Amino acid sequence: MVSPYSWAHPGGVNNHILGTAREMRARGHRVTVVAPDSGAVPDVVAFTTAGRSIPVPANGSVAHIAVLPPTPSRLRRALGSGGFDVVHVHEPLVPLVSVCAVRAAQSRVVGTFHASSEGRSTTYALARLALKRVHARIDHCIAVSEPARQLANSYFEGEYDILPNGVDLDRFAPGLPRPERMPAADVPVVLFVGRNERRKGLGLLLEAFDEVLDAAPDAALVVVGEGYSDADLRGAPGRVRAATSVLGFVSNEELPAYYGAADVFCSPALGGESFGIVLIEAMASGTPVVASDIPGYRYVLEKSRGGCLFGSGDRHGLASALTGLLLDADLRERLSKMGLAGVTQFSWRVLADRLEEIYSGG
Repeated sequence: MVSPYSWAHPGGVNNHILGTAREMRARGHRVTVVAPDSGAVPDVVAFTTAGRSIPVPANGSVAHIAVLPPTPSRLRRALGSGGFDVVHVHEPLVPLVSVCAVRAAQSRVVGTFHASSEGRSTTYALARLALKRVHARIDHCIAVSEPARQLANSYFEGEYDILPNGVDLDRFAPGLPRPERMPAADVPVVLFVGRNERRKGLGLLLEAFDEVLDAAPDAALVVVGEGYSDADLRGAPGRVRAATSVLGFVSNEELPAYYGAADVFCSPALGGESFGIVLIEAMASGTPVVASDIPGYRYVLEKSRGGCLFGSGDRHGLASALTGLLLDADLRERLSKMGLAGVTQFSWRVLADRLEEIYSGG
């Protein structure tokens, strides 16, 4: 399994790879992850570094990718010496690791496309001609959602299976011990999880939370994510700052308990989300979701029904959705039950069945 993104900077694509790798190894497959830099991986999964990454602005975010000259030779050595039956490349058209992996592969190549965009993709448009041969080398194309399929297919036509992001239902489940850093159990808690990037929408949530406190003055907001600190609250009203706890980075091992301890999970992203792993993690933990009405999130909630959408960028709509859930325990309970039932379709155990078929040429 190949990722173009630094393994030292956790994110949606790498978490997807890790979930797939765990499940495949549990089924008896030998799994090696190849990615820039290094970081924690399960003992049962081998890891090979693809070299050092550098930060590159991309899609309203910052991607840590390896683009230095030694990268192609590293990929050729890694893939040439592994005796692999399948090379599964994520974001196969992202330079330099993924593109080189497709070219260097000596066996069946599976490519998963994660990105989506509400408009044109400048990267795909510029690279279309140069990457046509790379795309043609992929034996089986996968998209994580319909928006991701539409983006990829608009520049590189072909057949795409839709195989969504997955969730480990053994790790993300209701009833985990409440983390010490969460507010007391009798305090209504809204949880936000995301990287410190404008497109994740924390600024919008802070604006909306001022309205939420009018109706639910005892509510609390908990912010989890690498790079966040109290400094990110400077522009918020005093009572919002007082009601907000910025926890910063929380490890993957600790994260499930935070989802389960919240009353509502909120993801107010402004765009650029092809799926929304955080949504299914929250619903698997029994926590109802409030999310912005963008294509990737809409896809998840239409499938799972464990939450509600508000107009992207509409702070009043966000405040109304949060208030409605915080003040209605019966609604939270109904959405929690629907979410728990709906996310079973996103279990890695279910998705891995189809992946094994694809790996075998089905």
